[in-house]
Amino acid sequence: MSEENQRLTEVKTAMLLHVPFFASLLLDQMEVIVTKDSSLWDNMGLPPSCATDGKRIIWFEAFLSSLDLKEAVFVTCHEIAHMMWLHMHRAKVFQDVGFEGNEFAPDLWNVAGDYIINDMLVKSGIGTMPKCGLHDPGKYTGEQMVDDVYRDLYKKQPPQKGGGSGKSGQGQQQPGGGKPQQGNQPGNQQRSFDAHIPQISQTSEQDMKRAIATAKEVAKSMGKMPAALERMVDDYLKPQVSWKERLRHQVTRAVSREATTWSTPHRRRLVSTGIYYPSYTGFGAGVCVVIFDTSGSIGQTELNMFLTELNDILQTTRPEKIILMSCDAKVYEDAIHYLDAGEDIMQHPPKIKGGGGTSFIPPFKWIEDEGINPAAVVYLTDLYGSFPADAPHYPVIWCSTVESQVAPWGETIFIDRRQQ
Repeated sequence: MSEENQRLTEVKTAMLLHVPFFASLLLDQMEVIVTKDSSLWDNMGLPPSCATDGKRIIWFEAFLSSLDLKEAVFVTCHEIAHMMWLHMHRAKVFQDVGFEGNEFAPDLWNVAGDYIINDMLVKSGIGTMPKCGLHDPGKYTGEQMVDDVYRDLYKKQPPQKGGGSGKSGQGQQQPGGGKPQQGNQPGNQQRSFDAHIPQISQTSEQDMKRAIATAKEVAKSMGKMPAALERMVDDYLKPQVSWKERLRHQVTRAVSREATTWSTPHRRRLVSTGIYYPSYTGFGAGVCVVIFDTSGSIGQTELNMFLTELNDILQTTRPEKIILMSCDAKVYEDAIHYLDAGEDIMQHPPKIKGGGGTSFIPPFKWIEDEGINPAAVVYLTDLYGSFPADAPHYPVIWCSTVESQVAPWGETIFIDRRQQ
């Protein structure tokens, strides 16, 4: 057995014995590769170390050999945590659509994720963090959301024109090239010990939650589920976040830019890599269909709250077209609105029509009859009504005004009137 494969076997064995939660996720969701080829890191302008795209963990052989067993376990669990929280998937979406109306800085997103994950692993007593790890528990903790840490880092060091995040990592020692001090501070802006490859995840959020719940039960049955880790897992499985954040996350996840053109270069990638990539066409993927339950269960307060938040999200993600429609027990053809990318739905408030019974079947049949393949369907309702027997192949986000109601399929988000 080669030295690198022996070390990898040691890492997996140690994880099965001591950190079964992460071992379960690794076996269920990821594969591990050890390579002597440094081209992946060379193309990113980074020293070869470890990398992940949310599906694979890629070790550079020399870096893996330079770590002791506890450090290698820590880094492996670190990469699994990126996968678990869909950091690579979300980075790909934000890289293409921007973050809350601003240019996205992927290296700051990496740093934000690393601060959170490293603190969680340290508090859980998992392995030993390499000295090049980013850790500032007095400022960024494992209980925070990566979005909040990113916003804070962004305010301190917004991207320079052309992309990136300014001086991040410049003039600092890197993995494989020395030993930076433990607990790097935001002001130093060191890079993390791993490379991040943004990529759309092929695993649904429901499947990920299933895998995480299974991993939790495996670890608890062995008596090896650290309290700090269990709290974070429980927060993920039953998030205590506002409906606004959940709506933003779900719509952004669904409406990510896919269309590209070779007629103009992607300027940021051209500057950073010297390679001519296609640029994005400036709008999101396909059509977003927004449906209002007009059976009388939606009040003006809920409608105004919903429209305000959705409008802001759609202005950011910019789908090619937005279709607004009203439905009680039928779709009202004379109350269907077609808006182009970038149009403001607050300036074009939908004509509401209805008042009859409730059925959720007609809108999905209308979508099928019209031959529309939406990037997402967002349905505002109290969820009291008849559902189609089968879930469609596209994402459906149910925004419910009744907390106790959950749709049989799709993602359900409770619109809480108390969260203004």
